[in-house]
Amino acid sequence: MQRALLLLSSFALAACSSQAADDVTPATPTALVEPPADAGAPADASRPITDAQRRQADELASMVSHIQANTGWHAPLDWSALTQRGRDAIFAGDGSERAYVSALFDAFIAVPQGHQGFHVDASCGKSLPYAGYVKRGVCGRPHARGIVVTSARANNPLGLSRGDLVVGVNGGTGVLDTLASRPMCTASRPSRAYRDASTAATFADLLAPSERIEIEAPNGTRRTVVVPAEASVGSLMSCQDPFGRDTQVPVESSLRADGVGVIRLPGFLDPEQQTPTSGLQAEYDAYIAAFQAKIAVAFDALKSAPAIVWDIRGNGGGATPIGLAIASGFPGANAAQLSYCQARIPASSPPAFDPQRYVPYALTPGGRFAYAGKVAVLTDGLDYSAADYFPLVTRLRTKAILVGAGTAGAYGSTSDTKQFAGPPVFSVATDLNRCSLADGDVPLEGKSVEPHVPVDYDPVDLAAGRDTVLERAVTELRR
Repeated sequence: MQRALLLLSSFALAACSSQAADDVTPATPTALVEPPADAGAPADASRPITDAQRRQADELASMVSHIQANTGWHAPLDWSALTQRGRDAIFAGDGSERAYVSALFDAFIAVPQGHQGFHVDASCGKSLPYAGYVKRGVCGRPHARGIVVTSARANNPLGLSRGDLVVGVNGGTGVLDTLASRPMCTASRPSRAYRDASTAATFADLLAPSERIEIEAPNGTRRTVVVPAEASVGSLMSCQDPFGRDTQVPVESSLRADGVGVIRLPGFLDPEQQTPTSGLQAEYDAYIAAFQAKIAVAFDALKSAPAIVWDIRGNGGGATPIGLAIASGFPGANAAQLSYCQARIPASSPPAFDPQRYVPYALTPGGRFAYAGKVAVLTDGLDYSAADYFPLVTRLRTKAILVGAGTAGAYGSTSDTKQFAGPPVFSVATDLNRCSLADGDVPLEGKSVEPHVPVDYDPVDLAAGRDTVLERAVTELRR
């Protein structure tokens, strides 16, 4: 329990209201869906099950048992069925490492608790992409019709440009569903929003050589692209930000020609400071104060503007007190408590949680970021952890509006990591925290914070260099 408390001290929480249950979207259940087509070759009765496959199946069962005993996921899952599904996929496969890793990945992502992780030690960044990073130099975001390219390096091997829309893979149209089943090194998927955003961000490296993708250009013309042999364009490219903007700056701000201020926060961790690891409150407080001072400079330059847009798209989280301090200054902020957390009692069945509650948080209206103008916050499915709580408190405890896409729905903190021998060697991280809304004691995990104004990226806007989501937010603020 104490360990959970210390871990969460750097992923603090926020503040809530009685409408909470209506303003967050539950995760789509994933535990008992059919195995993905990529999990292995079709079953072949003439192919004997090998000793290696039996060992793989036993190790998958061990991984599932480990997650079952340690995850803070609060809702029932059919763990036996999950294990059996993994065994079936392995035995139906061709015995390759790829088939095994695909079965492991499918079992891992079936548990929608955030802050859990899957890492194949020798393959991540090579044969398996890291979620949100690509070698092929093309980034995307979910679109109603597939995946839209939001950032692309020149001369990328797929020949794609901003605004291109991927509408088919190998003759099929379910682009996100097809690619989401393919393994990568990633955090767990607490919601459909995170599943789709992380898949779209990484899509270029989820494609295999010789596959065919159907592309619709912004002008409506169609073409088919055959995925070339593995190739890269320069260094590994981050797709965390939709437009490939620098994520290693603490904060950016600008004043538009129309008088609206824009403040961009790539994360709730300061890349210019070393993240505190000592557990000393004084060190953590100093870190927070230094980061807030940087954000305050950006805010002060814009606080006379009639409206401000806070852009947190692609924000992977960090220290939630930063978000609390900012939201405390939003119009309509009130001080009611939002949430608390409890620690899973390991191996309890059904899952039981320590009655002690920790990390309760609430807004303190006013403060350093007090602002009387209109406010919008831009969100997307890669907003994780602290970047879930900031939109949550914004929606439930202020008058600011959210524009964009639903957030990831991950509210705890990684608690433990276990390595499995393989081959290949892989690691699984688990999160034992159950964090709940104070109003109604409703578990938060797996629930996206939905925007007031949902917006897809427009291919024509992207091709022209316009940010559809930002422009919609500005339009809403002028109403």
